[in-house]
Amino acid sequence: MYLQLFSAALAALALSLVLNRLMLSLAPRLGLMDEPGERRIHATPIPRAGGLAIWLSFLLVMGGGLAAGLLDYGGQLTWSWLAAFAASSTLLVVAGILDDRKGLSPWVKLGAHMLAPAVFFWLHPIVSGFFPPGSHWGLDFCLFVGWTVVLINAFNLIDGLDGLCGGLAAVATVVLGALSVLNERFDAAVLLFVMAGAILGFLRYNINPARIFLGDAGSMMLGFFLATAATEAVGRKAVVGVILLPIAVAGVPLLDVLLAIWRRGARRFAMRLRGEQGAGGIFSADSDHLHHRLLRESGSQRKVALIMQVIAIVLAGVAFLPMFFGERLLGLSLVAFMIIALAGLRNLTKVEMEQTGNAIHLAIKVPGRRRRVAAVLFLYDLLVLTAAGVAAVMMETNLMVRGADPLLLGKFVVIFVTFGSVALLLAKVHHRLWVRATMRDILALQFWLLMAALLTFAVFSLIDESLEWSALRLAVLTFVFSCLGVCLPRGVLEVLRDLALEARHRSPAREAGDDPGYGPVVVYGAGDLGTLFLEHLKSSSQENYPKMRVLGFLDDTGVLHGRKLRSFKILGGLSLVPDLVENEGLRGIVLAIRNPRQELLDQLRELSENHGLKIYRWQVGMSDMWASNAGGLPDAAREAPAKRNKRPRTTPKSVSTTPP
Repeated sequence: MYLQLFSAALAALALSLVLNRLMLSLAPRLGLMDEPGERRIHATPIPRAGGLAIWLSFLLVMGGGLAAGLLDYGGQLTWSWLAAFAASSTLLVVAGILDDRKGLSPWVKLGAHMLAPAVFFWLHPIVSGFFPPGSHWGLDFCLFVGWTVVLINAFNLIDGLDGLCGGLAAVATVVLGALSVLNERFDAAVLLFVMAGAILGFLRYNINPARIFLGDAGSMMLGFFLATAATEAVGRKAVVGVILLPIAVAGVPLLDVLLAIWRRGARRFAMRLRGEQGAGGIFSADSDHLHHRLLRESGSQRKVALIMQVIAIVLAGVAFLPMFFGERLLGLSLVAFMIIALAGLRNLTKVEMEQTGNAIHLAIKVPGRRRRVAAVLFLYDLLVLTAAGVAAVMMETNLMVRGADPLLLGKFVVIFVTFGSVALLLAKVHHRLWVRATMRDILALQFWLLMAALLTFAVFSLIDESLEWSALRLAVLTFVFSCLGVCLPRGVLEVLRDLALEARHRSPAREAGDDPGYGPVVVYGAGDLGTLFLEHLKSSSQENYPKMRVLGFLDDTGVLHGRKLRSFKILGGLSLVPDLVENEGLRGIVLAIRNPRQELLDQLRELSENHGLKIYRWQVGMSDMWASNAGGLPDAAREAPAKRNKRPRTTPKSVSTTPP
């Protein structure tokens, strides 16, 4: 049996090698050539018919093996599955070829992405096992179509470097094939290993420098194949499969899709706030995918592909722990994913955080939108209060299994929503600017929710004294759930602004041109003014410092060295400047202390002259506006209203080579 699996994979590999070699000469005649362009990395036209060769290799080997009776292991993945896959994948391949030749609109492609899984489900229905027995087939249909569309787009978007998409698909098919063998699902294993062999034959010509590309037809077909075969490979372990299967099969591509949606959505929102017209939105192309960022840092396509494939292997290994060794390891896998996610959040979301910071800053500058925001927040709070009450009832009654009066419990939810809504309105929580919320604002919000929960407990106890203890538990649970739902989105805005600031200044410096004042800078002074400088950066527009990147702080107080101030490290004293110039390309120093000593000023002047640094002075102060003109209005206050309302300068005062 194992020999048959190996032989089938080897046959697919050999046939794929032949067909991919044939496509090198056939693709130009079919018009399937990838021409160099602005968003392309290659400099010469490359055939993009590798996906067609993989698809044909897989169908020919599987069809021939089943016809000869060599690959028929029973189960569901036999002729029925292959016929459904051949018919539905043909729709995707045709759409991909048309897109590769002439280009299709995003909506037409999305229609093909949805039609293919619909046809497959109609020909070969799939029961996910996620829904209770006897559930309507439409639930499984919607779940399957949604999951398939996501996977198709994930592999389509990740196809941007030599050997990347094919390598990730090979990792997924091999891991799923091994899992199928362990589950004794040889009908699924043969499909996966045959596809793995076909992909490896393509990779022979796709490893950098690539001689052939997958094309949209190939990348979409691979995502579709994995979506259709993965569920059967895992089996009907609903909880484990639904939670971990997407990560195991396509962890890296799915992450890239989520980041693309986040990044493009924030960018589009910022464009709308500025009143800009033109391209933008979820379907707009950009060069900020994960592979593009890694390529800018490493400069090697092979290295980037290898890194992302190793990440995919690690994710698949962690995801499949419960599938290999039992569901008792599900908690361990989830903890491992949380650690990986937290580590990746800081290193992989710099662009997304910067775009989010731009959108938040623009949103709080538009006063006319505050009423609309308040209305949306009120509706959101109503939904959260209702969901909190329902969740508390479900937990208290063990999903309504214990004897409980649904009508009575429904009254509890209505009472809490009523008191909660009134409490939030009396507290005027919808009139606050939550993007600049303080801890006091959050605590005040929690206090009013606690009052609502206590009043609900009191009233509900009066309705039925026998449920007094149950009402108390319900009130506590409802308070906890409502606090999480209502407070978390409001508090997270401030966290996002901090992360956006950190991401912007941890990103590689943009081109500074010939201006010596732009580029990496350090802030001298880790005291009050230094903290205020960071607050100013966080609350000001991202465009005010378009090419200035803060590396960290300098301070001659030795006890502070190595510590952090708002996520920026205190690197050392001024003696570190020469090393920063040489290793980090330091271009300037921002002086953020009050009344600097003459000795310090002389030292800064010397560093400026010796290393070509530009020195800035950051200061915050207050002056008597009436005393500046003998009791009358200062000159600035006498200007015309249009001039008086002119936007003030927000960048630090430049001192060039002579510190103030």
